[in-house]
Amino acid sequence: MALRPQQTVTFTTPPAVEILEKTVQIKRTDTTAFDAFVLPKDVVIAGVYVMGNTASDAGTAATVSVGSNPGTTNECVAAFSVKTNGAGYYAAGAQAGTSMGSQLTADTLMKAKYVESGTASTTGGPWLVKVEYYFPQQGFSW
Repeated sequence: MALRPQQTVTFTTPPAVEILEKTVQIKRTDTTAFDAFVLPKDVVIAGVYVMGNTASDAGTAATVSVGSNPGTTNECVAAFSVKTNGAGYYAAGAQAGTSMGSQLTADTLMKAKYVESGTASTTGGPWLVKVEYYFPQQGFSW
């Protein structure tokens, strides 16, 4: 059998990790960053998804961001277009933030924000952003 650092791979080792999630709702009127949730120290962000029923009709662009400082440092999702992908269920993909797959070194308050440009929107949203995370196995950081 293949070996891992300090473990033999079997049906029961390494132990499975449980995926946890936090979800925040973002509306078209949330143009100022607001406190969304806290991700605990030592977790690893495993996935980010955006879902909604109605795309924004903003003139040029409409995005949602979730991170410790949305618009600058976006650990979860950075400027995901809800004008283009506002209706449906989407993985963050290329808009996944800078800490995707990295272990957080402290409890981290995540904030959420909606930004639009061009003609102001009259419809769209709200959108849910779901962040999946897990606590790594003891002795590992992934």
